[in-house]
Amino acid sequence: MLRPVLVTAPSALPVSLAEVKSALRVDGGDSDTDLERLIRSAVDHYEGWSGILGIALVAQTWRQDFNSFDRKMMLGLRPVQSISSVKWRNEAGQISTVAAEDYALKTDAGGRSYVRFVNNFSTPSGLYEDAAVSIEFVVGWPLSAEETPTTPEDIKTAIILHVQKHYDEAAKTNSDILERVERDLISRYRAPLF
Repeated sequence: MLRPVLVTAPSALPVSLAEVKSALRVDGGDSDTDLERLIRSAVDHYEGWSGILGIALVAQTWRQDFNSFDRKMMLGLRPVQSISSVKWRNEAGQISTVAAEDYALKTDAGGRSYVRFVNNFSTPSGLYEDAAVSIEFVVGWPLSAEETPTTPEDIKTAIILHVQKHYDEAAKTNSDILERVERDLISRYRAPLF
């Protein structure tokens, strides 16, 4: 398994500027640029392949490449909503698509998702030498009918706390308490160790 690649970025942040300003009791627009930067920083802290949670907070599309086929192919991010495509490249560089009925999206007890090929799937031979198999998948919590993120409230609150401890002078003096609360809020979303 190779490092996942972002294909389509999310269309919204999990927490809006208005939500952060309301929670921090900030009026006016003088701090908007700083707050937006801090929100993006907090999201990057948690989200994606390199984020501490290894999850996507709002629906987005990623690609996971593999050097070969396996009956069960783990995906590097959570929570996976759907598989967009499974493709493979032969030695000549020609790309083919695996039929959707030849695989299924599965999720184990730890919340890790994988593509499981059906028993009678015939693994193609003569694969390209590197990153021959590519799986595109949609990961993250979807947007609601009103186009607002459905990211869990405890994660949204953790993002707001993360912003607060870097923005608010009073919060900086109590940052150890805020960090503990933030850790508690996100603890159930950490990747399983097994």
